[in-house]
Amino acid sequence: MKKIVLLCITLLVSGMTAAQDERCRVASNTLEVLLTPDVLSVTAASGVTIQFAGAALMVDGKPRALSAAQQEATLGFDQTLREIIPNAAMIAADATSVARAAIASVADELLVLDAAEKSRLLQPMTDLLKEIQTNASATYFNAAAISEDLEVAMTGAIEPTIVLLIEAYGAALLSSVISGELSAAELQTRISGLRESIDQQIAPSAQALKRRAEAMCDQIEALESFDRRLRAIKGYPNRGLISNT
Repeated sequence: MKKIVLLCITLLVSGMTAAQDERCRVASNTLEVLLTPDVLSVTAASGVTIQFAGAALMVDGKPRALSAAQQEATLGFDQTLREIIPNAAMIAADATSVARAAIASVADELLVLDAAEKSRLLQPMTDLLKEIQTNASATYFNAAAISEDLEVAMTGAIEPTIVLLIEAYGAALLSSVISGELSAAELQTRISGLRESIDQQIAPSAQALKRRAEAMCDQIEALESFDRRLRAIKGYPNRGLISNT
């Protein structure tokens, strides 16, 4: 079963990784989560859909008789996941937006780009943000569409963007190297400083995002506890909907 960082978002920018609380890393047996005012629907990887409606639970639309303890766990799962999903979606989108803004700011400082050139430079980050906004919102989370760890996906979007930025910056300075105004060593030093500049741009926001993600860890532990208490219900996934790795 693939791992997704559904409930704790690590901001990764040019090799800078915020420390991650292992309580927040879960293996998801869930493909899709849909929230409406009355019902929380969770579709498991097996295809079964578990519906939570307060203290009531249905498996593929069929109500299940619950003990008092199971009703308590059902209500707890419903309420906790309703709090987590919007926060997780917002942190994911904010992390990507912060990274995109930092790279754009460094590009503005170092390069003279027209609108089309800047759009091409930021396209990988723009695509990632669009994917997150489409598949992770306050009322919907599609784990099947987000095919990798968000951490891996962010790295995959950020690194090509930085490579493009380095190439553009190097090309802009090439005439200075050819004319002798800038040595090859000085060119390398300036290019190496790009990542540091991005890190400096991102650091305050990265720490704030890290704190927001870590604040959800207690909720994640509670959600897993509720999930374990529901596994004896007929039709509920034997391995549950989530589990710590």
